[in-house]
Amino acid sequence: MRTDTGDYARSYRSFLSSTSTLDMEVVYDDDLNRHIRFGQVGAVGWFALVTWPRRLVITGDMGDYMFAGSEDMFEYFRGSQRWINPGYWATLLRATGDPVREVSDQKVIHHAVRDFWRRRGNSIGENAELFRAIRDEVLAQAGHGGEREALEEFCHRLTDGTLFTFPDSAQWDLDDWSIHYLRACHAIVWGIGRYREAATH
Repeated sequence: MRTDTGDYARSYRSFLSSTSTLDMEVVYDDDLNRHIRFGQVGAVGWFALVTWPRRLVITGDMGDYMFAGSEDMFEYFRGSQRWINPGYWATLLRATGDPVREVSDQKVIHHAVRDFWRRRGNSIGENAELFRAIRDEVLAQAGHGGEREALEEFCHRLTDGTLFTFPDSAQWDLDDWSIHYLRACHAIVWGIGRYREAATH
């Protein structure tokens, strides 16, 4: 598994916790045409992998994504083993029912805290009060939606009468791979591994 960002590790832990009890069912398997289901439809964490030549679809609780690539998509993704490559795989997407990218709470926290440290004043007490306001009005919002709005609307008056805002936040790159997309990538690699393992026994 890749661990380039905290979101990678978190998505993998989330994936493993929701799939630990999933049974595999081969619904259909004819050369490159396959329908492999993991868990019962509607159960937490269930998903299905469906392939036909040059196409792979993952659907279910992990989200809905269709990829296009080599003739045998199981062989294509199988080469990844436990690694995922969401950036490159995104170039293979042909249809999505769920977001591929979204605001990352880790990036929101990183940018807001870095900007605070860069622009803070000399008063320890005032800095502490300012950081509490940032924590309560911005950082607490991370991961719950509305992060961009919280950054753009943040305004704290300092003792000298000036206002501390985040004027450059509209230019910050706050997006990263969505948790649904990362879990789907993990599910593809994991599911193909389960399928191949069963085929060798």
